[in-house]
Amino acid sequence: MARLVEPIKLSQLTQEGFEFQTDTSYVENSDSDEETPDVLEKKIQNSNKECIGIFDEEVYQQDEPFEIIAKKMENLVADGKIKKRVLREGNGEKPEVYSKVKINYNAYLEYDENPFDSTYIRNKPLKFTISNGKVLPGLDFAVKTMTLNEKSQFLIHPDYAYGKSCLIKGVPPNSTILFEIELIDVVNCGAAVTYETLPEEQQGTFTEVYKYCIALCEQGKKSFKEHDYKNAIKNYNIAATKLEKTVVKGKDENESRMELLLKLYTNLLICYTRSREVRKGCFNAKKINDLTENGRLMKIPAKVYFNHAKCLRILCDYDEAKEVLNKAYKMEPKNPEIANEMLNLNNDRTEHKDKQMVFAKALVNN
Repeated sequence: MARLVEPIKLSQLTQEGFEFQTDTSYVENSDSDEETPDVLEKKIQNSNKECIGIFDEEVYQQDEPFEIIAKKMENLVADGKIKKRVLREGNGEKPEVYSKVKINYNAYLEYDENPFDSTYIRNKPLKFTISNGKVLPGLDFAVKTMTLNEKSQFLIHPDYAYGKSCLIKGVPPNSTILFEIELIDVVNCGAAVTYETLPEEQQGTFTEVYKYCIALCEQGKKSFKEHDYKNAIKNYNIAATKLEKTVVKGKDENESRMELLLKLYTNLLICYTRSREVRKGCFNAKKINDLTENGRLMKIPAKVYFNHAKCLRILCDYDEAKEVLNKAYKMEPKNPEIANEMLNLNNDRTEHKDKQMVFAKALVNN
């Protein structure tokens, strides 16, 4: 059961629109004799259900009163004005305050099978920051109860929706709204915002610094996925510098600090490699070696050796590049990227030797 909380206040109403699209994708089932019940069950458990013809519950039907739907739901607030039913379970943590989220949704009025507002046919999910007051308070509250990839229905009373004096075209005043929402992305970076508002003595505690650095790491990860390496590097560097200066107490805090620093240095190495700032990449590889005492305190991931070797190759330090790359190969001998980097290293080394021979011959002739 969801935890009951006190009602939230109605904030400024949104003016954003909705559209509608029905998902009709399917895949025919195989008639092969090998498709035994056991095999089919395993396929279902390990497949995207929509790809094999198994869908979430039907979307809202026009002849179904909201009163009937409400009986299948649970209350999210004490006054019962926001209700929820999960259609598809998600995973992971719920969005924190000031987290950045991306959702798809349909919004229905009672007895109307076509949503008056939807992101699907527009093919443009709604992006917003939790608790910043830019969306309907009921919608904001609903998303805070969800996990990544979850799909749920919410009945939202007008007090948490468009109110008694609705200005949205096609939505009568005092309307209860049915939202079908799918949470498709979460960046839990709220701690990066709230950290700055904490008292100075609280900002110095490892607990708050750690949460702050995790939030920056999430922001860096999002920028990296968008190939925005400049901002990713900025967030990772701020987090690493903050963590380096933090005083830890006890074994647990020290282990958490080292694990996060290893992650941050690794991410910086990869970002610098991608952005061709290879000297800075090598600098972070050295930080990893120093932090882990060359792998004695903590295991160094193969991707560290791989990216470090790539930086060394670009710097024409072929002997050390080969030595470092061999460490990655021993850890992941079947990794095609490592194998390809070995070819690149051999080719660059051969080309470099050929150029040296041409240069040497030119000097002798002169």
